[in-house]
Formats: sequence, C-alpha cells, structure tokens
Amino acid sequence: MTSEPATATPVLIAGATTYADVVIDSFEAVPGIKITAVLSNQELPPEEQPGLRPVLQDDGTPDILRQGRIVCALGTTKRRKWLSGLAERGADFTTLVHPACTVASRSTLGGGCLVDAGTIIAGFADIQPHVRIGRGVRIGHHTTIGSFSTIHPGCVISGHVHIGEQVTIGTGAVLIDRVRIGEGAVIAAGSVVTKNVPAFSIVRGNPARVLRRSYGPV
Repeated sequence: MTSEPATATPVLIAGATTYADVVIDSFEAVPGIKITAVLSNQELPPEEQPGLRPVLQDDGTPDILRQGRIVCALGTTKRRKWLSGLAERGADFTTLVHPACTVASRSTLGGGCLVDAGTIIAGFADIQPHVRIGRGVRIGHHTTIGSFSTIHPGCVISGHVHIGEQVTIGTGAVLIDRVRIGEGAVIAAGSVVTKNVPAFSIVRGNPARVLRRSYGPV
C-alpha cells in the first residue's frame, strides 16, 4: 500500500453497508486522499456494517460534515434524498475515479461520482453529480448520464445515449447508439436496449421490452 502524503484529503464514504468496505479496498491507495470513516444514516446490525473504517452516525450536526469530503457507496438511486439533504447542510462532495480507468480529457464528471476500476469513458461524455459507475463499464462519446443514476458492472453504453436522473442499469446491459432512457427507469441485467425507454419503467430482454410502468426509481 502506498503511503499517504501529508496533504491527503480526508474522505468519508456515505453508506454504512458492507459494500463500503469494497469501496475502501478499491480506493484507499488512490494518491491524495485518505478514507477516514464511513457515514451512516440508519441503524444496521453488526453483521451488515463495514469493518475497515469507523462508522459515524449522521446526527444532523455540522460537525460531522467537517470531518471530510463525501462520496456515496450506496447502489440505490434513492440515495438522492439523503445526499441532497447533506448538500443543503453544506456537505463538500468529492469524485473518486479509480486509477485503472480511462476518462477522456473532454468528458466531465460531476461532484460525488464514484467510478470503479476498468471503466472507459469516451470523449465529450457528461456524467452528472452523484453517479455510481461499476467495474468495467464502457461509456460512449457524447453520452449523458443523469444525477443519482447507478451503472452496474460490465455495461456497454454506446454513443449519443441520454440517460435521465435516478436510472438503474443492471449488470452487463447494452444500450445502442442514441437511445434515451427516461428518469427513474430500471434496465434489467443483461438487457439489450434498442429503443427509447419510458420514465419510471422497468425493461428486460433482448431486445428489451417494458415489463412494468410506474416502477422506478429503486
């Protein structure tokens, strides 16, 4: 493990689930940061809590937000409510990009994004705040991903795709060029999306078809 520089930025991982340990394991050696604790907004049994860092309870006081910049490890797109509340209280968010990623210089990442190992983001993509991107995702050029969306590992998102806010895209899904995914939609794992997806619907299959409407976000 690399040693932390004296100027390392303290970081809190929001979301006290065992996946927080996975994030810490992946990102703790990233230069310039020091993951100091996990921030929780709910009570969890001990077996479901992370163990690599202390767990701090979000008690609503300003003091908790002074302990570091925040990035969220939660997969649920309903994290929007908590993170928006933290922002209103003055939280300072950071974006973590694993060193084993390739992000084009003309693409943008909003505050609070978490991009895991092996991801490639092509040129002119716009990744808006608080998007979580899993391992080995491929994101095409001129693609937009809305805030609080979750892209699970192994997805392939082609060029000129527009993804709304609070969208969930399951593991290994493929989105062809120029499709539009409505706000709050859910793309089931392994689906191949060949046409636009209505907001707040769940789609599945190859080609993907609407299973339910008024479903998301999850």
